[in-house]
Amino acid sequence: MAAALNKLSNSLVRGRSRQLKALRTLVISQLYPSLPTGGTKPTVRDAAVVQLANTFSRYAQTQTTYVDELGPTRTNNATGSANVMERQVSRAISQVLGRAPGSSPSSFIGALNDAFPTMNNGKVSTQPSRSAVSLYGQGSDAPSQSGYASAKTGSISAGLMGQLSAEQATLYRQALTISSDALRVLEGLHSFVPEAETDKIEALRSLVRSEINSLVEEFGRVDEPRSQRVETYFNQLRGPNGHLIQFGERAFLTRRSVTPATLDDEAQIAGYDLLVNYVRILREIWNNYTSKSQSPKSLNFPEFSLRLARASVLLPVIAQGNSNLMSALDSIGFTEDERRSSASRFTTLGTGQIKLPDMTFNDLNEWIDRFSSLEAPGILSDSGQYGLEFVTDQADRIFWVIVPILASTKSSNTLNLSGRPIVAQALTHERVSWALDDLVNQLKALADLAA
Repeated sequence: MAAALNKLSNSLVRGRSRQLKALRTLVISQLYPSLPTGGTKPTVRDAAVVQLANTFSRYAQTQTTYVDELGPTRTNNATGSANVMERQVSRAISQVLGRAPGSSPSSFIGALNDAFPTMNNGKVSTQPSRSAVSLYGQGSDAPSQSGYASAKTGSISAGLMGQLSAEQATLYRQALTISSDALRVLEGLHSFVPEAETDKIEALRSLVRSEINSLVEEFGRVDEPRSQRVETYFNQLRGPNGHLIQFGERAFLTRRSVTPATLDDEAQIAGYDLLVNYVRILREIWNNYTSKSQSPKSLNFPEFSLRLARASVLLPVIAQGNSNLMSALDSIGFTEDERRSSASRFTTLGTGQIKLPDMTFNDLNEWIDRFSSLEAPGILSDSGQYGLEFVTDQADRIFWVIVPILASTKSSNTLNLSGRPIVAQALTHERVSWALDDLVNQLKALADLAA
């Protein structure tokens, strides 16, 4: 009886989540309608006017204002201007943090806090928490070969922030175990044929080593593996003319290229066969992972740990989006003090057909900031499935607070803003409009993670 009631409850929750998701999608399609495909073809004059309007729109978004000039100094971190050492350091930092640190100090600090959380004893973890440690029991250590041996599962208070989903952690742990021995086998392979070209063999060995490491790194990516990148590396590694095949042929380690004369020669050929099998196993576990993650059941009802991992990624994005919105308001001279004034309440937009939230810009900013930066991360860490339901429900509520504001802005006449309330003038500015559009879409993505 209890099992039947639990199944019925889950069905009702999922049904309600599907209905809300469909409703949010419908609202977004109404707020951002796609361009009509039919109708009369625009004239050259109309096209020129649209092009001119778009040009001024881009100028308004990118032109530096006096607030930008007073802000923090921007540094040029373009890849083209970075030397080899800088690129190596950036890559090493990304590997440790599990994601790109970003260009701003706040995004780097956020990535650093996620990778090295504060433990229950008040000390900062000395090993990255983004690993397969969640597969181990309370107080047990992760494998020493992963480099995270001292991070205990029960001691990480930040918990699920930056962790992999259970399925991805299994993939990563399998790949880590297999690749560790595969790389040792690769280093021990040497040609016993005098005609072998040593320089080409070493070049191919380096490529094979790099491709295996890149695959494992991608499997452990916090933002989920990119299937296109994984397929590219597998094709380069074990395709018809892959680097692993070329390595065996150049080193004369394939059984069809040479006949072994001694036991050591036979051991080298057997070692190459073992390496080929290791790469084949990597491919099989990847195929198994993708078949599960792309199944209809997984797409319609993603696993709890996967939704939890995606929510952990979205929360700092929403916090940054909220900060971008406030920066956009600052850049047009709509300062924090003005955003706290009762004259800046959204109800002053004065649209009788749309019920607007009775709050100021500052009220909305503090709500989103506290939710995304303080409340939600702790709730996700401590309350499991119930915490995730709470977080997605809060994201849904904030989404429906912003929707009337967007609807009022996009339905009003933006050509003549003279005499309109200051809130209306601020919302119709290109910078503010873009930031608010981005924020509402990120909130929708988080709300869509409901069961």
